[in-house]
Amino acid sequence: MAVNITRFHNVFLYQSRAPVPELLRDLAVLGGLDAHAERQLGSLTMGAWLSVIPGGVLALLSYGIWAGSVNADDELSEQAILLLKLGFFFGVLLLAVGLLLFVRRDRLKPRDLDNRRYGLARVLLQRLQVDLAPDAPVRLKLDLRQPDVREKRVRQDMVGWWNTEFFVDPWFLLETRLADGTFLRIRMVEKHQKRERHKTNARGKTKRILKLKGFARLEVALRVKPERHPGLGALKGQATNATRLPPRVELERVRVAADRLSLRVRLAKDWVAQARQASADPEVPSIWTEALGKDDASRTATMMLLSLYQVVHYARRRGKQRAARARRQSV
Repeated sequence: MAVNITRFHNVFLYQSRAPVPELLRDLAVLGGLDAHAERQLGSLTMGAWLSVIPGGVLALLSYGIWAGSVNADDELSEQAILLLKLGFFFGVLLLAVGLLLFVRRDRLKPRDLDNRRYGLARVLLQRLQVDLAPDAPVRLKLDLRQPDVREKRVRQDMVGWWNTEFFVDPWFLLETRLADGTFLRIRMVEKHQKRERHKTNARGKTKRILKLKGFARLEVALRVKPERHPGLGALKGQATNATRLPPRVELERVRVAADRLSLRVRLAKDWVAQARQASADPEVPSIWTEALGKDDASRTATMMLLSLYQVVHYARRRGKQRAARARRQSV
């Protein structure tokens, strides 16, 4: 499925059911659109400031010189007044151009996508590809809108002195059937709070204070055939003990039933799609070093899947052993 760029720029939603190579090509297109938007926004920001600052200085300078000459003993010549008028007009024109560029930049901001979102989808698809049958379809849904759009706001209330907006953002869903017949589902939901209040200092000046809080919930679930995994519903304790997670990631919920099991964890708001490996090189950019200390969503999802598969394999192996004993006793 090729990405319809015009439609995507209207809704910023991606949904497809296709083999992994096709999905990866679509994600590469989304990455290209995002990179183009980042370059465009950077150019608009630079152009806006290069227009607003000189324009404002020129307009104020021209007006100041003219205003100062009104009460002066020596009047300006007609040529000087004409130059001041032209300078003031040109300064106002630059200001207007700069403001239009700022408006244009604000309208294009939604095109600057969160790199982590399509990056997480790309990493997980690449890792799952080895466990999928050739041409196995994968259902992928990505909501790449900003997390604080009106459609994602669930309520608005006062929290202490703060006027707070609550947002729920179920932006990621991946579903597929693995080569062994197990059905896999990976979901991520982010919850955000936007808190705002106004504070007046001792001089009577009112200041607007804005705080953003949030976290992410990542869930990995498997659905299996109960006849091949007898007694799976009684293995919640084993599933909890078998769960292995990266440091700082909090296990929130373990669910086990006769035909399915799932894990749900909590990640920090500043999670990353894939953390880079540590490097001893002192010239490595600090932003890469900081990313190493953040929750790695792709690694977390992989470890959750492996933890669930330990329980699935245990139930399957125990079922085979019981069947073998039953056959021996019947002989």
